[in-house]
Amino acid sequence: MLNRRKVLLSLFNQSERLISTKRVNLLLALLALVEEKPSFQFVPTVNGPHSIDLVHDLRAFEKAGEVTMQEESITIVEERTDPLSYALDEVEQELLLETLATHGSKSEVALLDEVLAARPFYGIRTERSDGRIEAIRREILSAPSGLYTLGYEGLSIDGFINHLIANHVTTVVDVREFAFSRRSEFAKTNLEEALGFGQITYIGMPEVGIPTKARKEILEHKSKEELLEYYEVEILPTTASYATKIAELVKAGNIALICHEEDPGECHRSHFSAFVLANEPSIGAVHDIRTKDVEERGWW
Repeated sequence: MLNRRKVLLSLFNQSERLISTKRVNLLLALLALVEEKPSFQFVPTVNGPHSIDLVHDLRAFEKAGEVTMQEESITIVEERTDPLSYALDEVEQELLLETLATHGSKSEVALLDEVLAARPFYGIRTERSDGRIEAIRREILSAPSGLYTLGYEGLSIDGFINHLIANHVTTVVDVREFAFSRRSEFAKTNLEEALGFGQITYIGMPEVGIPTKARKEILEHKSKEELLEYYEVEILPTTASYATKIAELVKAGNIALICHEEDPGECHRSHFSAFVLANEPSIGAVHDIRTKDVEERGWW
């Protein structure tokens, strides 16, 4: 079982009240503040921090009959869960118990106050308007205009969306030929839903991807560089109309080409974005989102 799911079941088991999804998000966000490696990440919503990984975990638990959910309230089904299966190590258990002892009896408003005091980024979509939240809002709105690119490799779904939000991206264009991933949260249907939590529109553009057949045949005997050379010669010249579509989208707001690879130099999205800029200079610039640049701000 994933460790974060052990944390979640332990939270349900040790809570002294019927617990709402909003309350779970707030308590987990407070727990994340003291964990060396946070079990969950969160995106900012109108209610404060909201974990998309948590949404997926709750669905899995409900499908397995391990929790019941009614009107946003969650109850663990004790006869369907074995406490030994979700036992935490001593350090994690102590952190969870301390978090519940400190915050478990507080109202949701008070919990949100605590979270936003430490992570004002989670308040940018709420009605809160204190100085630190407003400063982050202004910084996001001042993000350079143009075309962005981002790969989800190594990122949680929540972290991935936060990088888009931090750069004021309002639309993503998925340039994978097939919007499928071994990580189900990045498959088309789940990804589109997750982006909705971040108020980001999803558009699929498989026509500019690398054909699967060519990828398999070339990588079987040749290098990634030769695959990208093939893309430059055989595929890019056929994508002019899609470059025009990208330019039209950029007029309405920042957009990001998304794919798997973290390093844009290892991904065809960098070649397509350069092609777009060369053919449609009105987009102004291409910005490759380097995840560490935003993470160093400590927003989430």
